[in-house]
Amino acid sequence: MIIKKKFNNNVLMTDDKDGKEVVLIGNGLAFNAHPGDKVDTDKVEKVFHIESGNNTESFADFVSKIPEWELNMVEEIVNYGEQILGIKLNKYLYLSLSDHIENAIERNRSGTNLTNPLLWEIKELYPKEFAVAKQALKIIFKYTDVELPEDEAGFIALHFVNTQQKKEKMSQTMSIPKIVRDILSIVEHHFGIKLDKKSTSYERFLVHLKFFAHRVVDNEGFPEAQIKMVNQLAQSWSDIYECVEKIDQYMQDKHQIKINDDERLYLMLHINRVIKK
Repeated sequence: MIIKKKFNNNVLMTDDKDGKEVVLIGNGLAFNAHPGDKVDTDKVEKVFHIESGNNTESFADFVSKIPEWELNMVEEIVNYGEQILGIKLNKYLYLSLSDHIENAIERNRSGTNLTNPLLWEIKELYPKEFAVAKQALKIIFKYTDVELPEDEAGFIALHFVNTQQKKEKMSQTMSIPKIVRDILSIVEHHFGIKLDKKSTSYERFLVHLKFFAHRVVDNEGFPEAQIKMVNQLAQSWSDIYECVEKIDQYMQDKHQIKINDDERLYLMLHINRVIKK
């Protein structure tokens, strides 16, 4: 491997055997080295393969400036996340996590911890990511002696959700739990009931709403196939159809999205199940 760019004495950028850019880290790895020199592979301690379409150079610049203990902390969190989620995560998660954790620690030390108003929804919608985030709090404490509140686990979980959603910005990912919460509130107010959060029907409805909300923020088109069935159910389940109309109005007012007939059908079916419980 030949050095393409040196960032400091410990970080450099090169190409692997397949010609893909990688970032290498090692104590003294790039000391007295220059672009065009061979990489001293015996000194390589960490190798970061950057996903295509991402800026390898900006990632290398990031790891060249972050303290070693902080890089090790974030790497431990990301590695744990990959193990629990069973996927390889985008290395740019290091940047967003590091930035968030630094701010969270600063807030904690100044006594201004954030309250997460969507903590319950995040726990329910993303249980695996939340479990990773809970472990992240323990890892952060191990490295910093700072005990962050559970509310921060909710925010950290959304970073793991966001990195799996190729099309979404972080602000869009953060809107998912709120969309789900608002729709659940519309259903409860329309029928004057409290939904049974322990029922199987509720769990299925929650899953449907999660994917529905992701489709909304990703601006994905919905297939049209169920117009006739929707019209039939609208007559038989007029109250449920009115509820879906309210959800549609909410989506138009808040997110500029009109629900199509396929989505109306699935919402009606799920609402019918969940209100009977």
